[in-house]
Amino acid sequence: MLNIEELKQYARLHVRTHSFTNIDPLNIINNIHLPPSEVPTKGAWDQQWVIAAEKCLKEGAMEDAIQCFNFARFPYPHTEQQKAASKELSVVFERTYAKDNIRKQTFNMNGRPFCVYTSNLHLHQPCLLVIGGIVSVKEQWKVFLKVGKKLGFSVIIMECPGVGENRTVYNTTSHRMLGQVLDELSPVANVNQTYIVGMSFGGHLAIKQALEDTRVKGITTVGAPLHYFFKDYSEIHVPFITQLTLSHVMEKNLEDVSPTLTSYAISPEELRDLHIPLTYIFSGRDEIIPTNDKDFLLENGQNMTFYEFDDVHGSPNHLDLIQKIVPLSMLKQSGSKKIAIRLGLAFILFLTKWKKGWGKQ
Repeated sequence: MLNIEELKQYARLHVRTHSFTNIDPLNIINNIHLPPSEVPTKGAWDQQWVIAAEKCLKEGAMEDAIQCFNFARFPYPHTEQQKAASKELSVVFERTYAKDNIRKQTFNMNGRPFCVYTSNLHLHQPCLLVIGGIVSVKEQWKVFLKVGKKLGFSVIIMECPGVGENRTVYNTTSHRMLGQVLDELSPVANVNQTYIVGMSFGGHLAIKQALEDTRVKGITTVGAPLHYFFKDYSEIHVPFITQLTLSHVMEKNLEDVSPTLTSYAISPEELRDLHIPLTYIFSGRDEIIPTNDKDFLLENGQNMTFYEFDDVHGSPNHLDLIQKIVPLSMLKQSGSKKIAIRLGLAFILFLTKWKKGWGKQ
C-alpha cells in the first residue's frame, strides 16, 4: 500500500513547480490523512485532490484543475477515483488547449494504444520530442507545445509506457515506441533532425533509441537512470513509491522487478558509442538514481555537457535554472539561429552561476 507520508512529502516538494493561482495546495495536503481509497473517503489522497479539482472547474481555473487531477492520480491510477481523475485530466486539458492548435494522435505498439500531443508540425524545422518519466503525464509538459514555434521546433510530447494514456508495457523494447512515432509523423515533420528532452526514465528511453536511430541528433535529460540503477536495483534503497510504480508500468509483481531490470541497463560500450550531444542534469541527493550512475556517465560519456545540483530527484528546487538549461541545450544542439534567445538564456545562467556558485562540468 502507498505510504501517505511519502505521498505528502512528494506533493510538498513538487507543488512549488506548479503555478497554482486559485487555491493553496498546501492546505489540500494538510487535509489529507489517508492513502488513495477504493471507496471515496474524506481525507483520502485521491478524494481531497478531486474535490479541489472540481472546485477549480466550477470557478473556471482550468489550469489549477488539471494540476489537481494530476496529483489525484499520482503516482499511477489505482483506485476507481484515481482512474476517473486521470481521464478527466486529459478531457479538461484538450478542452482548454484545443484552441492553441494542439492535436492529439493515437498510435499502437504490440496491440496497445498510446497517445501523443503535437503542435507546430512543419517539414522545414527540426523536431523536438519530449517524454516524461514513469510518474509524469504528457500534459505536464505543455509548455513545450506552447513555445515550440517561438524556439523553431515541431513538438511532440509523450508518456512512458504505463503512464497516462500510454497503455504499453515498460520493457527492453519500449524505446522503439519513440522511433515508431517519428516514422508515422515523417510526412508532416522533419523527424530526420530530432532532438529529445527525456525526463528520468524517459531519458533512458531516449538514449536507447538514439543508439539505434540516426535521426536522433541530440538529447537533454534530467536524472535518467543509466547502468547501476538497473544492475544494482536490489541493493540500493529505491523509494517504495518508485518500486510500486515500476511494478505497475512493467506489469510485474514487486519481487519480479529487480531480476527483470538487469537487462535494461545501458552498457559502457553503448554509452561510449553515443557521439551525439548529450546534456545531463544530475541531482546530488537523488533518492532514485545512485551516485555511481554519475560516475558511469562521466567515465563513459562522449559529447557531453554535465550539470549537477544539490537537490533530490528531478532537482525541483532548481526548476528556475532547469527551465533555462533545457531550452538552451536544445537550441545549441540544433545549431539554432535564434541568437537573441540563446544569448539571453546563456546570460541568465552565467549570472546565476556567479551569484549562487553552482556549475557544470
